[in-house]
Amino acid sequence: MKALACAVLLVAALTGCGSSAASTPPAAAPPPTVSKFAVNPSFNATDLAWIELMIPMDDQLIRVLGMAQKQAADPAVRTFATQVSSGHKTEVAQFVALRTRANWPAKNPHEGHDMPGMMTEPEIVTLGKTKGAAFDQLFEKNLKEHLDQSIVLARSITTDGKDAETKKLAASIMTSRAAQLKQLAAL
Repeated sequence: MKALACAVLLVAALTGCGSSAASTPPAAAPPPTVSKFAVNPSFNATDLAWIELMIPMDDQLIRVLGMAQKQAADPAVRTFATQVSSGHKTEVAQFVALRTRANWPAKNPHEGHDMPGMMTEPEIVTLGKTKGAAFDQLFEKNLKEHLDQSIVLARSITTDGKDAETKKLAASIMTSRAAQLKQLAAL
């Protein structure tokens, strides 16, 4: 179990968790206590770390997509945000189901961290106060970063993950995010 805890921390570090030139990385958290959980052996540490990371990433983006549905100046951006939001809500439900099947605890060790693909809380507040074309531009920039990073993380599951259902979701996300990037570029 100690190896599993180390692997989860390693994946978090490799995905940029806590890294930012603009902020000081948070103090290292103690390794998660996993001895209370009989983790489903069909999952490996890479699967678990991905699930644990993608839930807050998608939850945060759903919040930002909600802003775009109301604040975007371009009706095409509002429509696109609605479509992307629907898919991300479905994905969160799939991630939660995987986490439950894995018997992994519901927690967010990444809360407050500055990671690729996620906006900081001050950036979200700024976005919420931005209007018109400036909103659309900032939203599109952040959405692109999320979609790009989601593909990078999903690709790691297709090569290093163990659970077949998790790998299937990762492959699906890679395909959907690539399509969304093309749609975003066309806006």
